[in-house]
Amino acid sequence: MAREYTLLCRQCRNVFKLPGTLFNSDTHCPECTSQDIMEAPVWAPLGSGRNIFDSTEWEYECLKCQNKFKMPIPLSPAEEKARRCPSCSSEQINRLNAAGGEPLYCS
Repeated sequence: MAREYTLLCRQCRNVFKLPGTLFNSDTHCPECTSQDIMEAPVWAPLGSGRNIFDSTEWEYECLKCQNKFKMPIPLSPAEEKARRCPSCSSEQINRLNAAGGEPLYCS
């Protein structure tokens, strides 16, 4: 049985599903026909990417050393909880761009 992929169009931010046998270098977004697509995080709801994804990264600030840094959007709550400041390794970090872009994790 073929794997089913949940994909994100980087151009229009559309989230859509596609059988694994069809996901290749010729795959395009059904919404805008762009081929600039990536595998979406597991929490991405279908068809609602436009108002969730402003970028593929989130910005954080370390509460210990005040370092500001960016990291890819996490694929799970566990991945986000494991995040540390790249400068001082502190786990005391705050996400700066949380408004309007909260993932819909299932726990």
